[in-house]
This record gives sequence, structure tokens and C-alpha cells, in this order.
Amino acid sequence: MIDDNKFTSDAISDYCRMCNISCKEVNDGRSGLLEIQTKDYDLIILDMAMPTYTGFDILYQLQKQRTRNKNIIILTAANLKKKDFEKYKEIGKIQVLYKPISLSQLDKAIKNSFRQLIHFNHITID
Repeated sequence: MIDDNKFTSDAISDYCRMCNISCKEVNDGRSGLLEIQTKDYDLIILDMAMPTYTGFDILYQLQKQRTRNKNIIILTAANLKKKDFEKYKEIGKIQVLYKPISLSQLDKAIKNSFRQLIHFNHITID
């Protein structure tokens, strides 16, 4: 979870913990990029509008480093469209959620990401 707004990151982290999903919070873009580069996360929840180092800066660096197979949920309050993220599609699956988001929207996006992960890794659930 990379978001400069501590209230947002705390709320999403609390929700993840309630669902038994471990969650690491990072509250600035540069530290978030370092986390992505040094650890293998199943899902990245990324705010686009952070000061000094934005979500677009992070996506650009991931693309430049040829990062692949990432599940990313984008959080944005801006009037961005799915097509604004097309050039980053080789990084992995990108979903866009518009703030303010509801818990049901977040839940659906997280479950969709984990379904993709299970399919990608050929895991079966009984």
C-alpha cells in the first residue's frame, strides 16, 4: 500500500488485516518504489497523486526496469481513464479505482487481483 495520506493507508491496511491479508504501508513514493524493487508483493495498491514522487513516477520506473507480472490497483481522485495507463500494461494487471472508494469496490478489486494471481501461478483451490 503506497499512499501519502496516512488516513487512507491506515484504512486500507485495517481492511486487509480484517481479511487476513498481510499489508505493508509506505507513505511516500520513493520508499514505495524501493519496496517494490526489493520485495516480491502479490498486490500493489498505489496512489497516483503523491507529492514529489507520484504513482506515475513509480510506474515509469517499473516500466524502465522491465518489471513484469505485477498486480496493481491504482487509486486516483483525478479524472484519469484506463487508457492513461495503457503504456504501462506490460508491467502487469492494472485496475483503476476512483476516490472516494467504497469497501465493496476495494474488496472486489482485491479479490480480482488474487484470482489473477491464482490463475497465473496455476494454483487450484478446493
